[in-house]
Amino acid sequence: MTLVPTPAVDWSEATSSLLAPLLTAHRLGLVTDVDGTISPIVNQPEAAQVTPRSRELLAALAQKLALVGVISGRAVDDVQARVGISTLVYVGNHGLERWANGRVEVAPEAQRYRPALEAVANSVRDHLLPGMKIEDKGATYSIHYRNAADPTRAEAELAPLLERLATQHAIRLFQGRMIFELRPPLEIDKGTAFAALVRDYQLDAALYLGDDTTDADALRACKRLRAAETCYAIGVGVVADETPAAVIESADVLAHGIAQVEAFLAWLNHQQQG
Repeated sequence: MTLVPTPAVDWSEATSSLLAPLLTAHRLGLVTDVDGTISPIVNQPEAAQVTPRSRELLAALAQKLALVGVISGRAVDDVQARVGISTLVYVGNHGLERWANGRVEVAPEAQRYRPALEAVANSVRDHLLPGMKIEDKGATYSIHYRNAADPTRAEAELAPLLERLATQHAIRLFQGRMIFELRPPLEIDKGTAFAALVRDYQLDAALYLGDDTTDADALRACKRLRAAETCYAIGVGVVADETPAAVIESADVLAHGIAQVEAFLAWLNHQQQG
């Protein structure tokens, strides 16, 4: 199967070419990130809200597709409550958690790294600048610096310390948009989580939508699945002011902002009529 030429194009320019095979798939699935994709980025993570139009369209698509799911860096119980659509499948903490039968299921191999994660988080608390925040997400920790008086300084001062502590305690350090993330040293990310959903739901075609560095793992997974002819998977990169280069480089098509994500979801929903 031929890989998509780069650079990625606007999704509206690909409806009769790259996106067309999705519409004839026997089992099509759609998986989306939350923050920055169907929910605006806000200064306080707890204040983030999925747009009503996104929620409406995802609920409608869940009645038509083989799978509609969410993969988020948030804790899975948080994202399940925040999106609030019972017919969706929820994966949290970049693939380390799933919401199943009304409760959180953590990957067993992740649980033994909890003491190391706690040790790093506790070591860094005294070094936080005003406005920074540590978020305990169970299987991972996030350190937010968007609200620091000088985010550039906060990043520069904290990064070396976190790198040293992560190495010392044998855990992984990742960086996203104004955020550091501490995770277990496992080969689990949004890309492996997306591929697992493709496998578990026996999808022959799939879409992934995301806007941040961690979403690039899933966008790249789309290309691998397509190249292997395992699944005709298409990655939709969501572009905004702070979009990392990895998202644009990894995406097959682009949606410019949440309004265009909603337009894309509306188009897909319309194509599934009847």
